[in-house]
Amino acid sequence: MAEFFEVHTTIGGREQAAELAHGILFSGLATSIDIAEAPGREATAWQLTCIAAGPQVAALERHIRRASPDAPVAAEPVTHDIDSYPDWLTDGQA
Repeated sequence: MAEFFEVHTTIGGREQAAELAHGILFSGLATSIDIAEAPGREATAWQLTCIAAGPQVAALERHIRRASPDAPVAAEPVTHDIDSYPDWLTDGQA
């Protein structure tokens, strides 16, 4: 299993995206989260990109689906490492 994964989802509202991101970080399911307006959509939607340790990916997906059952969830391994992972990414991720 890869050490870290990028987990992506798209949420319909800004407040819902912020609440989901807060819940994910509060639960310790991701090391970082980026929230950005999803490009190319008629209605405003927000894309969350989370970095999670491999063992946490399944729990992170369940958390997202509980909060927003219809939201798409995709996970892909982080396969490139230019200059080793930054310290903040691996601190506390056993």
